[in-house]
Amino acid sequence: MIAFPCVALYNVVELNFIIMATFKRRSGLYFWSFLAATWGIAPHAIASLVQLFRPDLVGPGLVTLYLTGWWFMVTGQSLVLYSRLHLVLQNTKILRLVLAMILTNVFILHLPITILAYGKDAGIKAFRPPYNVWERIQITIFFLQEVIISSLYIYEAVKLMRMRRVFALNDDKGRARRLILHLFIVNVIIVLLDINIILFEFTGLHNIQTSYKVLVYSVKLKIEFSILNKLVELTRSVSRMTSDNDTPVNRVARLPEFVDPERHMQMQNGALDGSSLENDIWTGPEAKQGTTTEVVVREKEEAKRMSVED
Repeated sequence: MIAFPCVALYNVVELNFIIMATFKRRSGLYFWSFLAATWGIAPHAIASLVQLFRPDLVGPGLVTLYLTGWWFMVTGQSLVLYSRLHLVLQNTKILRLVLAMILTNVFILHLPITILAYGKDAGIKAFRPPYNVWERIQITIFFLQEVIISSLYIYEAVKLMRMRRVFALNDDKGRARRLILHLFIVNVIIVLLDINIILFEFTGLHNIQTSYKVLVYSVKLKIEFSILNKLVELTRSVSRMTSDNDTPVNRVARLPEFVDPERHMQMQNGALDGSSLENDIWTGPEAKQGTTTEVVVREKEEAKRMSVED
């Protein structure tokens, strides 16, 4: 229990050097949320150490130290995940829903447990049972929140890998597959670390859970740089493959995300041999901006022109 917050504090010091060396432009949601999540670890870790060495030292000051670190550490981590989600996901509706989920949980999870924590620390017995119940609820919901965001990363990253397979036969000797495997393994490790927090809490090891949680969040922030670098590498590789002239591949890259790139490539091949185009376009529930119609019309005109030339 002493080792967990001590290692977390070491990670905070290291993370500050990494942040200052990595970010050339110190602005934007990703930078500030990363900084807030990092600095939130320190007061939480210090409060854990104080309680371990001085269990008789209680009061609103120690509770405030715990809660301040917890607010910044937990919600800051979720905002870090959200702020880089646009690298693999361009659906603004889903991005807004994710942000709304994070902000909603601030009000329904952070605020009640804060009030209950101060009441419990003040010695009011009526606050203790609801605090114990809400503590488990908030840990579970925050865990599910991060699992949802991580799942979106995995799903969208796999879609990017599919685009690489469509666009490039060689696929850089499996480079895309290694990137996706890296992202998948790292996200699985993060989920397993969070599961341990839940297990400690539901088995009655609350003090261990409190000390262990601060270490987990510091490790997740260090892993974050690895995930970010891989995401940037993957998206740039797809962008390079689709940045040539106005080829069929390039037109697929500019399609809205409700168009399946593999089926659209089949449509391109069908246009070359004069086959029908009506059934080769796939649209999802968000096909409402007219973009799909424009694609079909353009491809029909191209098919007619090539048929005339033949």
